[in-house]
Amino acid sequence: MVLTPEGEFWMGASKEEVQQLAEQYSGHRMYGTYRFDWETPRRKVRLKGFYIDRTEVTNRQYARYLKATGAKPPMHWANGSYMKGLDDFPVLYVTWNDAQAYAKWAGKRLPTEEEWEKAARGPDGLIFPWGNHFDVDKAATADSDLRLMGHALCNSSSANQTGHAPGDKSPYGAMDMAGNVREWTSSSDPEHPSMKVVKGGSWLDLNLVARGSHREFVNKFFKSHVIGFRCVKDLD
Repeated sequence: MVLTPEGEFWMGASKEEVQQLAEQYSGHRMYGTYRFDWETPRRKVRLKGFYIDRTEVTNRQYARYLKATGAKPPMHWANGSYMKGLDDFPVLYVTWNDAQAYAKWAGKRLPTEEEWEKAARGPDGLIFPWGNHFDVDKAATADSDLRLMGHALCNSSSANQTGHAPGDKSPYGAMDMAGNVREWTSSSDPEHPSMKVVKGGSWLDLNLVARGSHREFVNKFFKSHVIGFRCVKDLD
């Protein structure tokens, strides 16, 4: 885990930023209806210090949890086991409840939306973990060079190895917060508690989704090949 210290950070996006993006993607097949207003306003938020997993929870780690608890494995694991060679790849096809149960077993918890965003963007509210301009050679997203997509032909069942894109590193040392897989948080839509906030981009997404302020709401029972998770732990 890596330390995210106590203090303020810039969260969200300004109206000017999202208006420009809305105009840019207005006719896009995948993102034309994206609710950019969900990201506003840009504001200062203060958090207590916490630790966050350096990478997404891996198949190897999740398998230990299954062995200890007898919980059901992800639906694409053949005979209850993940494919050989994918030890350090993120676990996929897990619901929010699955992620929550793992975190409790590990003596941790899922990050709030605010914690996840601070860990990804640092105190200055960087647009991407490494800075304010997208670089295709830094994160495993759909924009990326195939050198970062080491198993591109089987991404639908494996995503990419955690930490495989060394440039996708936050100011605090957390990896893969722009790309690889999207991630569950503990935060919910206030009006629809079963809809959970998911943060970050994936190997299937363009850099629009890789921005730290990006947020979407996903039903807690949903399973996906582009959603994983990581955990946090309080300092005390």
